[in-house]
Amino acid sequence: MKKGLTFWLMIFAFLASSACQPSGRGKTNSEAQQTILQPSPDAPESKAAERYLVVYCSRSGNTAEVAAYLSQQLGGDLLEVKPATPYAENYNDMLTRAQQELKESRQGHYPSIITEVDNLTDYDVILVGYPIWYGSMATPMQTFLHNHADRLAGQRIALFATSGSSAMTNSTKEARALCPKATFLHPTLLLTSSTMRNYRETIQKWLDELSL
Repeated sequence: MKKGLTFWLMIFAFLASSACQPSGRGKTNSEAQQTILQPSPDAPESKAAERYLVVYCSRSGNTAEVAAYLSQQLGGDLLEVKPATPYAENYNDMLTRAQQELKESRQGHYPSIITEVDNLTDYDVILVGYPIWYGSMATPMQTFLHNHADRLAGQRIALFATSGSSAMTNSTKEARALCPKATFLHPTLLLTSSTMRNYRETIQKWLDELSL
């Protein structure tokens, strides 16, 4: 009698444990894990890292400092635009030459530079920086944009400038005129003598606004 009772208790226990098995039994642990790790069909694809080039010209060193920081933050390449003939160390002599070059550039005659780039299409965004001279873009950068206008067609350009106190409105117009087929990002960035001390924080806000 006890053996018969034990037999039926074993049968009952087996049936109960079978009823508690999940409907997906038969899958291996690796198969179950693979199902969990599969991304949703609606999940966005990961965005490839953008490539940046920071191009700048600088005389006093302010624009160079800003450009170097931008390059560091973005992990981008850095390129200095250099005039064929260096500017005089004497500030007044430099101003005299700058005035003359600006006058000539407005007539379509740009001063010579020794900077040339072929692979501008390798970059997703090109950041162009320069000092403001008498309300205009420094002439070496005007020459660079003029010489590379065809290679900058279709490229995205972000403008930044340093200045004692002048605005960069005219320089923005000059850049658009020199590279009419490029796409210029908004907003631009201007650092003056009163804001240069906090340029790192200002640059971070600017990059966030540009989503760079």
